[in-house]
Amino acid sequence: MEEQLKPISTLATARVDRLIGRALSAGSVLFALEGFANFYAQLPLQNKPIAWVVISILWATTIAYVITFWFGSANYLYLRIHALYAAVIPFLWIFCMRVNPDATGHFYPWLWWAMSTGWLAAALSFKLRWVVLYYLVVNFYTQYLFTTRLGGSHSIGTAILDGLYTLLTNSSVAVIALMLRYAATRSDRANSERIETAILEAQVEAQAKERARLDALVHDSVLTALISAGNASSEEESKAAADLANEAIAKLQTAGTTYEPTASILCSSLFDSIISAAQRLDPAIEIKKTCLTSFTVNGEVATALTEATLQAIQNSNLHAGKKAKRELHLKSTEGNLKIVVKDDGVGFRPNRIPRGRLGIKLSINRRIEAIGGKAHIVSAPRQGATVVLEWSQA
Repeated sequence: MEEQLKPISTLATARVDRLIGRALSAGSVLFALEGFANFYAQLPLQNKPIAWVVISILWATTIAYVITFWFGSANYLYLRIHALYAAVIPFLWIFCMRVNPDATGHFYPWLWWAMSTGWLAAALSFKLRWVVLYYLVVNFYTQYLFTTRLGGSHSIGTAILDGLYTLLTNSSVAVIALMLRYAATRSDRANSERIETAILEAQVEAQAKERARLDALVHDSVLTALISAGNASSEEESKAAADLANEAIAKLQTAGTTYEPTASILCSSLFDSIISAAQRLDPAIEIKKTCLTSFTVNGEVATALTEATLQAIQNSNLHAGKKAKRELHLKSTEGNLKIVVKDDGVGFRPNRIPRGRLGIKLSINRRIEAIGGKAHIVSAPRQGATVVLEWSQA
């Protein structure tokens, strides 16, 4: 079992990202209404066709990420597009204005409200160094624009205060969002380590049971040879006893050197180790084991089946709901293995697996396909979920 499970779960991070995205989406509606009110009030001063195009594109980018966070896969692409376009709007302002506003310093371009969601969109979708650059450059140019005739003729002092206010408020919100994501990432890492530990324990237990089985075979060979030698009463029986003794000696000489972690494992030992690991993940899980025959599987197959089974149980722990009950069925027939993990939880649509459910795509489907097996997932909202793993000897 040479390959270990890599930490791939992003469940907590995906949930936090979706939660923040939905909160941002809800705020975007309010900012869009406020921005439109100011846009419409300032429309007589603007080049109407260009102004309508500029704000329409902004709404289009807003609608795109609102839809993806509420109804889609929470794709960050639309957040990046929105953030970049929000940064471009101040540079388009000179094309939007047809008449200079009053020079009293009380006029604020409608982009002041329209850009509000761009700051958090940048913080969520860009790397830190680009976020810092975005905040500094966009904020500096926006405040500079406000000091010009087209931007409302604000004083330098007002521009500085407005700039600091923008940085502090938006940075504070961004820091809170990033701290939540950091905590979620640590939770994901701990979850992955927990699964990996359970898998390692299952592997060690399976190997120990297999080694004990081999040791028992060697012991039986030695005992049989001794009994045959003690009961030998003829030359032929003595020769047969000597042959058995030679075989026993050969087994003793190789028993300590031929066993490797990747060696084949009896399917009943594999099932027992999976059951022990499953009970560590969910002590209340119902187990049903049926071994109609005994055969061995190689280390790669044992690893894949163990990882996929435990990942399915852990996915159920995290997704099915607090009241969900789980069952684990393990069955072996002549050359075939079948493992079923099922729950009566909230369920989901398998054809709409979200971005954060990488455990299903990687640690279940691909792992089983890699060993020539098949994985089936049957689920529907409010109807629980069933994961079926099947593998057959070639």
